[in-house]
Amino acid sequence: MKIALVRQSYHKYGGAERYVSYLAEELLKKGHEVHIFARKWDPNVPKEIIFHRVPTLRGPSFLKALSFAYNVKRLLEEEKFDIINSFDRTLYQDIYRAGDGVHRKWRKRLLEITPNPLTRLSILLNPLHLSLLSLEKRIFEEGKYKKIIAISKEGKEEIIKYYGVRPEDIMVVYNGVDLEEFHPQNKALFREEIRKEFNIGNDEFLILFVGSGFRRKGLRYLIEAVSLLKEERPLKMLVVAKGKKRPYLRLARRLGIKDKIIFTGGRKDLRKFYATSDLFVLPTIYEPFGNVCLETLASGLPIIVSKTSGAAEIITEGENGLLLKNPRDSQELAEKIRLTFDNRFRNKLAKNARTLAENFTVDKNVEKTLEVYRQAINNYNEQ
Repeated sequence: MKIALVRQSYHKYGGAERYVSYLAEELLKKGHEVHIFARKWDPNVPKEIIFHRVPTLRGPSFLKALSFAYNVKRLLEEEKFDIINSFDRTLYQDIYRAGDGVHRKWRKRLLEITPNPLTRLSILLNPLHLSLLSLEKRIFEEGKYKKIIAISKEGKEEIIKYYGVRPEDIMVVYNGVDLEEFHPQNKALFREEIRKEFNIGNDEFLILFVGSGFRRKGLRYLIEAVSLLKEERPLKMLVVAKGKKRPYLRLARRLGIKDKIIFTGGRKDLRKFYATSDLFVLPTIYEPFGNVCLETLASGLPIIVSKTSGAAEIITEGENGLLLKNPRDSQELAEKIRLTFDNRFRNKLAKNARTLAENFTVDKNVEKTLEVYRQAINNYNEQ
């Protein structure tokens, strides 16, 4: 098949971007012709992948989003493809993979956690929110797609609830993880390397947070929880992502734990960070199903994640992970972290996490994605 994949940025920093890159490379291995439509990309990619630069306007994020959506439509219409799979909210695709979730739901959650009336008004009038909502509404209109991929059952239900899409038009395809790249054996290889790089003692309990979008992913609540535990044992916290760190450093300073939090910026060598850590925490307000959760499980690293996140669908409380009823409750989060201070319990979670991850391979994900492509083509040919 001649396949077009659409994503604004093509690199291996963000979870969604990593997914698109490994899908592209796996499709290439299976003999498909792969085209990437993006406004920027990492040059260190297989030369067989064909790139198309999508021009976008400079300036505010909403202008980038809108100009990308309009310009990529124009470029895609100039060439014939068997399948166009978009991973961004655009105006022209056969398959839309809702990897970023439903923006309408996220804005609703954001308003719920924003008490200040003026701030709420600014969210309602924010041009980026309005632009994404407009694009999202058009994507989910019947006739604008052949199939939709949701990355969790919860994600599917959200699309049905907010946009009335027929259930039979939505296929749930869970993410896959590279079980060789993310492996418990990495601990022996990289634990000391990363701790030495960031001056973290071997006796310090290390909590890992991965992912930009700090507000949505609940970084504030994790910092508050860590402050409640600071006297109980030596610990540190790694934040691996690009993002505006200044407000969170101010919060940490106010809570007396600024010296316990390390911001690394964006990193491609994530497997080393899973290997060096004792616990992964994602107290997210809204998360369809982050790739980082599967990478954590595959690495044999205990995980704490919000019960409302997509990843919670596959986790059994107390067996292969821990679930937060209310991610904004720092006391609850602190108590969950405290449970993992017990070595035997933590080892049990780690072992079972790896076993769980082995059900979610890259091959399964790619095959199910290709199945959606085939269904979309067959349905179109039958019309």
